[in-house]
Amino acid sequence: MNILFITNNYLSSKGGASYASRAYINAFAEIADEMTLCYPVKEGEGLYDTINKKISTIAFSYDKSKFSKLLDLLIGKVHRYFALPKTLQTKFDIVVFDTSVVTYKLIGRFKRQGAKCIVIHHNYQYEYFRDNTQLLLKPLVLFWCKKYEKQSVALADLNLTLTKQDIKLLQENYDKNGMAKYGLLGVFEDISKPQKQPNETSFLSRFIITGSLNSIQTEKSLVPWLQKYFPLLKKVYPNCQLIVAGKKPSEKIKNLCKDLGIDVEDTPPVMEPLIQKSDVYLCPTKLGGGLKLRIMDGLKCGLPVVTHEVSARGYDFFVEKKMVFSYKDSNSFIAALRQIQSNPHSRKEIYDAYQSQFSFENGVKRLRDCLNIL
Repeated sequence: MNILFITNNYLSSKGGASYASRAYINAFAEIADEMTLCYPVKEGEGLYDTINKKISTIAFSYDKSKFSKLLDLLIGKVHRYFALPKTLQTKFDIVVFDTSVVTYKLIGRFKRQGAKCIVIHHNYQYEYFRDNTQLLLKPLVLFWCKKYEKQSVALADLNLTLTKQDIKLLQENYDKNGMAKYGLLGVFEDISKPQKQPNETSFLSRFIITGSLNSIQTEKSLVPWLQKYFPLLKKVYPNCQLIVAGKKPSEKIKNLCKDLGIDVEDTPPVMEPLIQKSDVYLCPTKLGGGLKLRIMDGLKCGLPVVTHEVSARGYDFFVEKKMVFSYKDSNSFIAALRQIQSNPHSRKEIYDAYQSQFSFENGVKRLRDCLNIL
């Protein structure tokens, strides 16, 4: 089986979307006889070192001014791969589009060449761009997003999603006749990793929030959370400490944390040691779609998670096991904090549950199951 994988995510990035893409690339490499990867690259950046070495790679740069990029957006040039079918001489059995944006003007061409086309939807993109795009560009971005996302659902031989909720959103908005095929791929580790034993603790005194603190969805969720929910956290756990850690926190976040006596870790080189020293992982994000990979970071370290109900999407298994607790308002937030005390799990129990759902081997198995739908 010869597979072409096209991604729009920068694979050297530490962000959640890039992490997920690396996992999908390596999982498809496990089932392919031959595989070619087309990926974007910035000057000075290379390919992430965990990418399977058997894959042939083609890097695409996009070094244009902001004005040129705006002109491209105006005419619907929403990705860098428009000339790709003419560039490649090889015929592929399967073409995988990693996010719906790269399907535009391409998926039809590859289908005419006889390839089966798979689209990986990291989220319901219209919802994501609605929540994360600057106001001035939002109408234009949402116009093109709706156009290519609708087309991708209709033309794909298989639509893969990260959560059940995203399947429902795609069906409600683009597939009301129920003609499209879907598979639940989820998220998993990007490579096979040795298991480890997390350190146990009997205290619930150190809480942590992590993420890209300069993103629109994080700031819009975190600032009101700190104002409204941090006092409630102190009410339930008067002696607790809260750490906010992540990339490039805005001045608004830093000043508010300082006023509230909250520790801020600005762009730590490695996040895992900070999480390992904590007792509870908090995820206040309530915007955007898909699956919030930052919750995986908490579970991987054996921590129980308290999260807004929007960010609990895709973590149904852990909600049922009472390892992830969701809330939607002040009362349910307090109830979630108290449930952690009444439903204690050891770090090893949470880590073992994480491995059962998110190991690379489990991800490859899910992918094989999804491909049986084709």
